[in-house]
Amino acid sequence: MKLKSRGCNVYVVEIGEKTFLIDTGTDGKIVAKQLKELDGVLVTHAHFDHVAGASEIEKTFGCPVYVHPYDAPYLLGEKEFSFSGILGKVAKMAEKLFKFTPPENVKNILDLKEVQVFHTPGHTPGSVCIIIDEDAYCGDLLRGGGKLSRKEFCSDYESYLASVRTFLGLGWKKAFPGHGKKIDRSAKIKIT
Repeated sequence: MKLKSRGCNVYVVEIGEKTFLIDTGTDGKIVAKQLKELDGVLVTHAHFDHVAGASEIEKTFGCPVYVHPYDAPYLLGEKEFSFSGILGKVAKMAEKLFKFTPPENVKNILDLKEVQVFHTPGHTPGSVCIIIDEDAYCGDLLRGGGKLSRKEFCSDYESYLASVRTFLGLGWKKAFPGHGKKIDRSAKIKIT
């Protein structure tokens, strides 16, 4: 289920007896008000617009934040992403203006046995897609309508395109992106 959020799409999913949040957006308070309990946050990638609310969510629910180890240094503020082009410079300025507190209880998403996690590098080094039944939560691998992410925001565009190709070969029926509306399997996705 999609929640009201800022920055990116945020989803809450039930897996067995557990409740997980997929990404947090930029304002954890808005998201937290919509939840009663939470067992963890699943991070698709550590760009600011997907993780700035993580510390607030972690404090509110006392739950861990799961991220791929390649993106953990970015989530923890030990490294900074670099972006290219004008839009990249604007994103970088926004990150600097709106500093966020990193979460404290960070765990490796690959160790989480409840979900299928696919490493899809290229948008960031540790980008992942999470598949639950036939639903794929793809972060910024794709955008609403099946559009590709902008090259300026990818750490390695060739790896990104390879990850999109891999993702298209997986057995999902609906994809829920970080930005825009859900994507049906029948969507025409053009890889340049």
